[in-house]
Amino acid sequence: MLKLVAVGIVGALSAFGGAAFALMQDTAVASGDVVVAAAQIENVTTELTAVPIVVGGKVTGYLVMRLSSKIDRAQLASSEETLLPQLSDAAFRAAFDFAAGGVSEIKARHVEEFSAEVIRLVNIRLGKDVVKEVNLEQFNLLSSSQIRGNGVRAN
Repeated sequence: MLKLVAVGIVGALSAFGGAAFALMQDTAVASGDVVVAAAQIENVTTELTAVPIVVGGKVTGYLVMRLSSKIDRAQLASSEETLLPQLSDAAFRAAFDFAAGGVSEIKARHVEEFSAEVIRLVNIRLGKDVVKEVNLEQFNLLSSSQIRGNGVRAN
């Protein structure tokens, strides 16, 4: 009978210890969720955009691009606020400035400089460090002769 009482006490203590351990683990997970909520990283992709390259008053080609950006949603004032118009505008401005010199080819350093410029422009416009990273999904240079239906015939 003494063995039965001892087994009962050990069982009760084990159940109590397991319940206390589970309660502590639940609290630890909840505090970890708060850390994740502080930085809500989200991917945003712009639409395909073409920026004309104007040299000497003539359109010599187009810079065609699509951006994918990582943003911190927690930095925006409201969850309904959309970042796409500001991101597209900053990308267009950066591309137009990039193409203003009559660029004839795209080099690796151009991609890095362009991405940094888009991040700088959009964060200045928003007044916060919202955009963390910009990746160029497409960044192509097309001459005006490569554009279909432009009505120009090569003689």
